[in-house]
Amino acid sequence: MYTSLIGKQFLELYNKTSKKKKLSVKEYFDKKHFSLFYDHPKYLQSPANTPLFQVIARKKTKSQSARSKAFNEIVEKIDSFSAANDSLPDMSFALGYPSADLLGTTSGQVTSLSLPFDADDMYASWIGAGFGIGIAGGLNILLDTPQVLNAVAEGWNLYREYVDENKGIENKVETWNGVWLTHRLDEKFRPKSPTANFQPISPSKEGGAKMERPSWTSVLFALARTFPGQTLNAYVYSFGQMNRTIGFVRFALPEVQKLSEFYVALFGKNKLLSNKNLSEIYESEYGFSVACERFSMIGMRSFEPKDLRKFMPGRSDSGELPKFKTDEKSITNYSIYITWVVAMLDNKSLLELAEKAATMLQTYTKTSDRGKTGRPHLVKELLGSRTRKGLIDALAQVVEDDPTTADVSNNLVHAVMIDIPADNVPLFVTLMRFKYGMPASK
Repeated sequence: MYTSLIGKQFLELYNKTSKKKKLSVKEYFDKKHFSLFYDHPKYLQSPANTPLFQVIARKKTKSQSARSKAFNEIVEKIDSFSAANDSLPDMSFALGYPSADLLGTTSGQVTSLSLPFDADDMYASWIGAGFGIGIAGGLNILLDTPQVLNAVAEGWNLYREYVDENKGIENKVETWNGVWLTHRLDEKFRPKSPTANFQPISPSKEGGAKMERPSWTSVLFALARTFPGQTLNAYVYSFGQMNRTIGFVRFALPEVQKLSEFYVALFGKNKLLSNKNLSEIYESEYGFSVACERFSMIGMRSFEPKDLRKFMPGRSDSGELPKFKTDEKSITNYSIYITWVVAMLDNKSLLELAEKAATMLQTYTKTSDRGKTGRPHLVKELLGSRTRKGLIDALAQVVEDDPTTADVSNNLVHAVMIDIPADNVPLFVTLMRFKYGMPASK
């Protein structure tokens, strides 16, 4: 299964850089992986349904003999499977494989195909399962990218140190991998001082320590910084009391990187925002599970900012134009909203046009000769448009009422007809709504 593929790929990388004797899969599992992950009172990973997990269940992880016995049981199971070769491997000795009961909730990656498995596949599955990158919400991802595999493995010895020194963070290597990878791929990472500005744990209510999984957006921002021109294939899953397989999902990293670049271009010189890393403040409308199931590729559209929809035309419950706040959190959120909309439109000149249109509409409203509500009502109608026709019809009324608005209105009509796809018209109108009502950032 895929854990075996990942394990073998990593071992190939390891042997290429090792100055010592090249190790077989079993030798690496015996001498490196088992001793680091499991041959301690505190495990780095919880291998469900295996003899090592039973040691946890019996609270005997401090017993060297119990751990050794569990290790020998795993080896015996793999040897027995290899000798018989008349059944499918199961998760009691191969991580990420089906349970012996194919209908059990812990079963995963079930197939009716007759696949040629051997002992190396079984040992490699243990290695590969250690590379799961934990995402907030409980899902993990596996990437077969060499640079990612090496970066994740770099953090294991450090995780061992943290586990030995802190109570409550053992058995969570997937969580650690997510936390470590976002730090390791950060542009400020210092190879000679790898733990500088690194705070993977915080105090728990029980008096121990805890680790929080990173958001899926922060993981993808980190990957996009490192692989800005690549689309990566990720295997998405979770192992636990109920195994879950999402399957393979594509990460459109060029789109994610474009989002970061637009943010820097638009707000990089803003005094309030210049010290804010987009990956640290970004919140998506979608959880990772929903994003994977809803979109064929994880890219720009799946990064829709949280709560943006309530500011879009036709989405406000009251029908009123949004009233914006000037506190730091609100301005930060508005900046994220504008960044995503402009990136979706993929045209910074449309931001300038939206600003000109907003200024024109503000002037038009203030110089009303049609009573107190006439022009404001028309502007409200215009900024509530969700279609080309609705927007153009509203602009025509504005020009008819005030011919001085013709130049900007004509530019708007040209942009809507030529530069903006029909399904992106609500996004452009949203941009005008922000520019019309948002106070200037300080």
